[in-house]
Amino acid sequence: MRKRMIISTVMVALFSCALLVRICYIAVSGAYTVSDSYNSYSVLLDNVEPYIYDCHFTKLTNNRLTYLAVLKPNEKTLAALPTLFSDTSNIIEELKQGKPLVKSVNVSYHRSIRIFASYESESTCRQLLDRNSSGLMKYLPSSVGNRKISFYVDALGRMLSGDEGRIVDNNYDSQQGLQLTLDNRIQQITYDACSKMKSGCAVVMNVADGAVLAVVNKPDSSYLNKAFTLFPAGSVFKVAVAASALEHHLNPSFDCTGSIQVGNITFSCQKHKAHDTQHLKEALANSCNCYFVNLALQLGAENLLEIMAALGFDDKTKIYDGWQIQNASLPTVDDLRSKGQLALLGFGQGKLLVTPLQIASMLCTVANGGTYHSPYLVTYTVDDSGKKTVYLNDKSSETVLHHRELLDYLRYVVTDGTGKSADYLSQSAGKTATAQTGQYRNGEEILNTWFAGVYPYEKPQYAVVIMTEDGISGATDCCPIFRTIVENLSAL
Repeated sequence: MRKRMIISTVMVALFSCALLVRICYIAVSGAYTVSDSYNSYSVLLDNVEPYIYDCHFTKLTNNRLTYLAVLKPNEKTLAALPTLFSDTSNIIEELKQGKPLVKSVNVSYHRSIRIFASYESESTCRQLLDRNSSGLMKYLPSSVGNRKISFYVDALGRMLSGDEGRIVDNNYDSQQGLQLTLDNRIQQITYDACSKMKSGCAVVMNVADGAVLAVVNKPDSSYLNKAFTLFPAGSVFKVAVAASALEHHLNPSFDCTGSIQVGNITFSCQKHKAHDTQHLKEALANSCNCYFVNLALQLGAENLLEIMAALGFDDKTKIYDGWQIQNASLPTVDDLRSKGQLALLGFGQGKLLVTPLQIASMLCTVANGGTYHSPYLVTYTVDDSGKKTVYLNDKSSETVLHHRELLDYLRYVVTDGTGKSADYLSQSAGKTATAQTGQYRNGEEILNTWFAGVYPYEKPQYAVVIMTEDGISGATDCCPIFRTIVENLSAL
């Protein structure tokens, strides 16, 4: 009996010792067996930003395949790091914290490391969309879904060996977002045509309804939506002055000697060129400042402000809820009591600033028979399943011009005037500009140059505006870009 008690006591003691050793091992070692009773530690793989779609439902965001590696703090990962990264020092320091990491890699498979496919956004209209550019994504949720990988950990938060993790989806397959009027084909055409532009922008709009089809901002590194930014207009504004003249049945003859005196101020044409006797059509083609100074003085401030209001210059363009842009900054009635300021407005200078988008909108009105359509970019909301839901376009329209000659005059600018290098298949029409900025470098004024055109002239479909900062002339900088764009548009 006593012998059996001794044996039983020894066995209990041995079992207790074994259990104590196991508990100590669990407390100090890093090797464990996975169990549902452990806590978990989750690492974010990636967020899904709202999807932005073009008019054909092509994805403009979440559209570039990339790969993510999950790096666990163990010897196998340390051995594999040099095969994935050129510099591993910072990653090793992070892994010393004992937590898994997620890093971008350039391979889709690795024998030792778990790699997941993911998506990034790659777009030729980055500034228009980018949250950092105060673009469209700024006004949308930062995420509509995400994907995590979860690992078991012990009470001290240490990972369990052999645990490869479990994927946790939180609405990760969501297709939620917005559909735009942008056409990715036209966007690419415009972007490629602007490849040599150092600084500036380009806008393409649908003449029929004011839909924005393409927006390019240069340089690519810029965070400014230049197409929606105010700039000196210069001679592209002469189109609005000409529209006012036609609406009021004004087409005076004027003898340009190269300069014109208004009070004690002398205004001149570029390089003081004398254009001799001309009417409105020739003055547009020659971009004669003197003619338009005289015309503005005849029209008066009230008529010019009236045409600007009719064409949307005094309005704002709603891009999306919370995002509105000012179409122009206009001189006031008090400003225009000065004949000098009125004269400057006649050829698009002085206190007038406009967005390239607004100039494109003006051209749409001229080209479609005189109906003004407020520009628009966003058409539908899209739900999680990728289905279009709410139609968002609340654009307005109104017939504001009643004379059709102006489009013919813009064709004449290309055939016989400053816009000859914009012509393609005898179907281009438009207006050049070389706008003074009031900024100087080495004693020379920095100029912004423009070409605002329509294509094809006989049945207008597109209004295209090119604006280059620090340029030479509209004919030199912008007309060739316009020609390249419309040449490729005609092939669609």
